[in-house]
Amino acid sequence: MTAPTTKVSKPTPMGARLWASILLFGLIGQLSWVVENVYFSTFIQKQITTDAWATSATVAASAICAALATFFGGALSDRLGKRKPFVCFGYIAWGIITASFAMFSTNAISVENGSSVVAIVSLFVVMDCVMTLVGSLANDAAFSAWISDNTDITNRGFTDTILSILPVAALIIVMIGLGWITDAGNWTAFFLLIGGVTTATGIIGIFLFKDSKTLKPDHSGHYLKDVVYGFRPSTIKNNKMVYVCYIGMMFSALSMQLWQPQMIMLIQYTVGLENFVPPLGIVVVLSAVSAALLGKLMDKHGKDKFFIPLVVSGVIGGLLVYLIKFIGANFATRFIIFCIGGTLVETASLVAAGVFIAAARDYIPKGKSGRFQGVKIIIYVTLPMVLASLISPFIIKGFGEIVTAESALLTNGSGYKLGDYIYPFEMFLFAAVSALMMIVPALIVKKHYKPFREEKLKAMTKSQQNND
Repeated sequence: MTAPTTKVSKPTPMGARLWASILLFGLIGQLSWVVENVYFSTFIQKQITTDAWATSATVAASAICAALATFFGGALSDRLGKRKPFVCFGYIAWGIITASFAMFSTNAISVENGSSVVAIVSLFVVMDCVMTLVGSLANDAAFSAWISDNTDITNRGFTDTILSILPVAALIIVMIGLGWITDAGNWTAFFLLIGGVTTATGIIGIFLFKDSKTLKPDHSGHYLKDVVYGFRPSTIKNNKMVYVCYIGMMFSALSMQLWQPQMIMLIQYTVGLENFVPPLGIVVVLSAVSAALLGKLMDKHGKDKFFIPLVVSGVIGGLLVYLIKFIGANFATRFIIFCIGGTLVETASLVAAGVFIAAARDYIPKGKSGRFQGVKIIIYVTLPMVLASLISPFIIKGFGEIVTAESALLTNGSGYKLGDYIYPFEMFLFAAVSALMMIVPALIVKKHYKPFREEKLKAMTKSQQNND
């Protein structure tokens, strides 16, 4: 007799409306985060002050606000049984606040106009905190939980892999498509444009976005207990695999954080490919296409078959780029090896995000997705950023060469200053080590996931039979 699971042979159809909502809110949310995570620091350094405390204060305060918003907002959206108001009205407010940063690029608030640096930075940090609270509530808490509500075990691999590609797409759009605006110093237009697009997305969502019909209010516990639900020992004990998936995601994110923030400088002045656009473009396109295809395959054949290969891909890719150090000055060889190694690293990162996040969604109890979003933010976003900020300086100072007065880097516009450490190839080596650390959670999830998937598919087949 044929096993019931064979009847669930195709991913559950999601429909054009659902995909339009995923792509629109996913991409525009990432565009806004690129501005907050990358361009706010650049703006402060170019327009207000180069003192490190200003940038550090903005990053630290923003990280705290993001975590708080996700904890409280995720639990509240579970409790109310609604995601749409948080997402749509959140995006509208998010865009308005982003656009309001344009006032910092006028003479209304500026050092030249007599305002003190401390006062300007303080106001900037407060506004950034408000923007982060709203953005995290809308995107990290409500939108991410909404994805769990509207997908299932048969289509989450592809969905989450596509979502993992969107941050890269957003970075390329902003850097290449909009970079000329900031290069010209027109920050007013930049903030107004990004803010306007984000607000427009929220308005469109009022008519496009729909909550899952299966999402119901959950008043089973006290709200404050729901906020800390993901950190309660009983929750961890009963949902161990969710946390194992999050740890796998953490090592994948750390692997990228060890080199990606310095990506352009590494390509140009470490790898020696001065025109970074062609090799970076090849890596991004090949990685995105590969990840999308693998996302489809993991839904068809099961996520358990992809955990180990993605670890191998990340390790081999990092090692390949590191080995360019010993090749010499052959441009063609360096170009080819970087494209191959970089594609393996980037594909591994995108697929790891897709497979671990999708598997975590599969394990999360129904109706409690919002409660886990704060945990995910801490483990997947905050921890890798903190660890990378601690590890990277040791790698750079331990292996990087010091820029001297005779160095050509001082005269070719690299941005390096006398006494700086040149980013070393070892950043890719340690990225490979971090990718290798994924092997433990990958093996655990691989062992557990196949029977879990079979059980889920049997339940879906039974439900389909009952409906028929």
